[in-house]
Amino acid sequence: MNNLPFDTVYLSADEVQALEDAYKALKAKFNISLPGADTHINKFEQFNNENEATIAGTFLINHPVNDCNLTFVKIHYLDNIGRVKSNYWKCQAWAFVNLKQDFGRVLIRRETFADKILGLVHPIELKFKDDKVFSDHFYVVTNDQGKATAAMTPDFRKVIIDMMYKDFVIEIINKTLVIRNNQPINTEDTVHLAEFVVRMCSSC
Repeated sequence: MNNLPFDTVYLSADEVQALEDAYKALKAKFNISLPGADTHINKFEQFNNENEATIAGTFLINHPVNDCNLTFVKIHYLDNIGRVKSNYWKCQAWAFVNLKQDFGRVLIRRETFADKILGLVHPIELKFKDDKVFSDHFYVVTNDQGKATAAMTPDFRKVIIDMMYKDFVIEIINKTLVIRNNQPINTEDTVHLAEFVVRMCSSC
C-alpha cells in the first residue's frame, strides 16, 4: 500500500485499502489539494455524538465558485456479543461546503415511518407545501423556521432530492453544511459525497 496523507493508526488492512481506493478515485476525478481548511468539525452534533471520533485527514476540493472540504473521520466501535468483546475502528467520509445563506441550525435526513408517526402527534418537522416530493421523502428539523424556509430554496431542495442516498445525513450550522455517510468508507459513496458538495458549490 502507498503511504497516505492521513492518520491510519488502528485501522485494519481492509479499512486502509478502502481509504486508499477512495482517495485515488477522488484524485482522479477532482482537483484536490492538501491540507484542507480547518472545518471545526467538533461544532457539529453528529461528530460530538460519536464515541471517540477523530479526524484522520482533510483535503480541499478546489472549485471555481466556492471551495469545499472532504474529511475522513475515524470512529471507534465497541461491540459486546455475549462474552465476546469486539474493539475496532472504522473510517467514514464527511464532506463540507460553505453556503451563501444563513440557515440557522438544520438537520436533514431520509424520513422514516417512525418520523411520520411522530409528526402526527408532535408536528415539529419543517414541511414545504409547494414541494410534496421533498417533504414526503426527507425529515427536516430546525431551530429557526424562518431562516431555514428562506434558505432552503427550490434549487437547494432539488440538489438534496437528486443526490441524497439512504444513509446520508446533513447538518447545517448557519452557513456551513456537513454531509456524512453513516456507513464505513467505500469508493462509490465517497465520490458521490464529493459530487454532492461540488454541486452545492455551483448552485447554492
